[in-house]
Amino acid sequence: MTRLKNLFKRVRRRIEMAAKGEDPTPFFSVETVLRVLSVVYGGLMSLRARLYEKGVLSSKTLPCRVVSIGNLVAGGTGKTPMTIRVARMIRDMGYRVVVLSRGYRGRMEKTGGIVSDGGTIFKGPEDAGDEPYLMARILTGIPVLVGRRRYEAGMMAVKRFKPDVIVLDDAFQHLRLQRDLNLVLLDSRSPFGNGHILPRGLLREPLSALRRAHAVIYTRSERAPAAPIRDRLPRHLPIFYTTHNQVIRKSDQEKGGLGADTMDISMLKGKKAVAFAGLADNDQFFDSLEQAGCMLVRTFSFADHHRYGCTDLDRIAQTAQEDKADVIVTSFKDYVKIENRKRWPLPLVSVDVEIQLLDHAHRFRNFLSHTP
Repeated sequence: MTRLKNLFKRVRRRIEMAAKGEDPTPFFSVETVLRVLSVVYGGLMSLRARLYEKGVLSSKTLPCRVVSIGNLVAGGTGKTPMTIRVARMIRDMGYRVVVLSRGYRGRMEKTGGIVSDGGTIFKGPEDAGDEPYLMARILTGIPVLVGRRRYEAGMMAVKRFKPDVIVLDDAFQHLRLQRDLNLVLLDSRSPFGNGHILPRGLLREPLSALRRAHAVIYTRSERAPAAPIRDRLPRHLPIFYTTHNQVIRKSDQEKGGLGADTMDISMLKGKKAVAFAGLADNDQFFDSLEQAGCMLVRTFSFADHHRYGCTDLDRIAQTAQEDKADVIVTSFKDYVKIENRKRWPLPLVSVDVEIQLLDHAHRFRNFLSHTP
């Protein structure tokens, strides 16, 4: 059994490396097989989109405005913090807002349900899923619901909360529900991955899908993408630029939960830390800590949406003590899953990400408010 598990791990690692690789490969290779599968998968995705466009496959409409936040490349582009930012902006315009997520890998994904009414949180991360629970923790005054069947979950939101606007998290490929605004996020560092569709690359569907978008939002945009990348987008699309602003939330083990104040990530400068994460891109998270001046003495990398066991947490805590670390650092997404699970021997610091709009943020607000 152990040998079989190790074999599966090696195969998965090989496929992951191929999905990110761009170099030419021999004809008889894993990459060639994956590329053939990508062509088939891409063709099916294009056909599916075309059938919805022509009305052969039907989509449903909710009795309120619907704004979708999504992406074209599998992985972390900042959908959750962007959903939070957009929901807050719409609320601040005076509208009633509800956030609706699929609830990936949560127990409520199939059945749907209310995670938060904007004041009280009814479900934890095991039921709601990681991202919806995280959003419920942050979005005071904005209800959060989950459900794989977005129309049914949306109607639940309409009946219960009477929203003016529903913001869909990670829904660009969910064509069964019509939306008034499609916002597509692209990572400025690698907008299209290696240019191939899954499983040879990380594209969820062909670039032609961008015709459905109403605007493109580049994330991690310390600088604008190169012209050749811009030229691959439909020319009519409005483009906005954002950056990831990291903040620190420090746990208060005496009172339980998080401290009320957020701090600048610079507080980690010069600190010896053991860091752990279960994100779509753990390396990017660890790199960002080092860029902030944090001295990582050990890192623990887990799969995205990892469910932490007592053994995982004990190993992290023991390592931090043995390595004489000053702090233990994790992402806020991971923190909310473990906050009451263990009393840590060192300060536990969680790093959260907030989206900051660059260059004329008022233009994006106007775009949101004037979209029919």
